[in-house]
Amino acid sequence: MKRLIILISLPMAFIRAQTELPVKTFFGLQTGMNHSTFDPDDGAGNFSGLGFQIGLGMGVEFANIFGIQIAPTFKTTSFDRTVLNVDMGADYNNLYLPFTLQLKAGMLPVAPYLGLGFAGNFQLDGTAYLGSLKTSVDDLENDLLFLFSVGTDFKLTKVNLTPEFSFNFNLTADDPDTQNCVESNYGFDISLGVYYTP
Repeated sequence: MKRLIILISLPMAFIRAQTELPVKTFFGLQTGMNHSTFDPDDGAGNFSGLGFQIGLGMGVEFANIFGIQIAPTFKTTSFDRTVLNVDMGADYNNLYLPFTLQLKAGMLPVAPYLGLGFAGNFQLDGTAYLGSLKTSVDDLENDLLFLFSVGTDFKLTKVNLTPEFSFNFNLTADDPDTQNCVESNYGFDISLGVYYTP
């Protein structure tokens, strides 16, 4: 009889613990810088450059252990290289939509975390240049990226300060029309978020 009571009470206790997990929502702003690299695999070197970003951040946190975050962001990216003393490259304005699952250390008031996820990057407009010649980019791209992030939540009373470092790898950078080349595109972001927790 005791075993039957234990067998019944254990699942009930587990279900009750799950339903009583503290759930917190958060929203706010984040801003930062990024460094992007594009390797066209043409033997002339990589394109790379700095950009900035600013956007919204919102999400849900479960018991300071798991988190889900989405952060629609306006992001500029720059790709530049010099060949035979001539600068060439392109600058883009992008809508960047990352979706991240976070595993947190569960400590208060400082909670480090690891994040994994995906992002859509939608080029809004671009300018290509070769030396002093500039032209608008007509062939804009939409890309899917894999994300890995490391950050820390500094939890104040109703505000979280969150510095974050993230690495993103473009899963759709390889152009199928260039059969002899394997293009790659990746970047690093450093950002600071300020989030309100009701």
